[in-house]
Amino acid sequence: MGATARPRRARASAAALLVATLVAALAGCASSGTVDADPIAPAVVVHEDVTVAKAAVPSPEPLPDLTTLTVIDPVHVVPGLLALDGLTQLENDDATLGRWRTASVVRDTAAYDAPHGRPVGVLPARTLGIATTVPVVDARGGWLRVMVAARGALPSQDATRVNERTAWVRAADTTPGGTDWRVTVDTSAQTVTIDDGQNVTTHPVLATGSPSRPTPPGPQFVVGAFWDQPGTTTPRVILLSTQSETMDDYDTRTGTSATAFHTTTLRSRGEVSNGCIRLSDEVADLLWKRVPAGTLVVIT
Repeated sequence: MGATARPRRARASAAALLVATLVAALAGCASSGTVDADPIAPAVVVHEDVTVAKAAVPSPEPLPDLTTLTVIDPVHVVPGLLALDGLTQLENDDATLGRWRTASVVRDTAAYDAPHGRPVGVLPARTLGIATTVPVVDARGGWLRVMVAARGALPSQDATRVNERTAWVRAADTTPGGTDWRVTVDTSAQTVTIDDGQNVTTHPVLATGSPSRPTPPGPQFVVGAFWDQPGTTTPRVILLSTQSETMDDYDTRTGTSATAFHTTTLRSRGEVSNGCIRLSDEVADLLWKRVPAGTLVVIT
């Protein structure tokens, strides 16, 4: 699928500090005895000019043309994205924001393979119509390494690069946030454990992925999309950041194979889905429009 992008101006500025020194002297004379009829004027001392070296103003770091970069979202494949490399969501220094650190993108911003590195895509301010909020897994010198909801490759190309993708973005293009929530799905036990920061509860799920189409394992996150589709086999959907690692596009309309929590009208139970986690209405109610975007979901 062709890349789309939304141009936004990004600004970088630098300032130089100029220090100036002023030296003055005053000479006088003293007299004793009689007053001279023709007093000698005080000597005037002229100091040489002091030359202060001025540091050159550093040139602003050039920003990439966002229109040339692939949009980082579930619809696109972005080959240059980094692996998660075993990192996990950072804890917030400011507990009032929530225990686990997230970042909300305030403007379309370039995403890089390292701080000041090579741009690999553009992380949009909105993903599928909602504000982009992502888990933060590293931070240094005004840069954040964040998890993203895009594939690094199709399963038919390299299944190991489909999920657990990250990129570096400028912290200045985000606002800090957080979540107290964490969710764990045990596919063997067919359960979901919900920790909302106050209570931890475990509930049965209706279904997870089949042996040939398993639910993608490992850490992922809630994208924040809550789709209400009455009359379908998936009436309520909570989108996750991962996609199938065995199917390129079970949804041929969008060219994706997204993973989600959803309710269902289907009767089959157990390891039978295309990778999604099917929930009863009662369990879905615990998450529906309550679990914050950027919440980590761990599938085991």
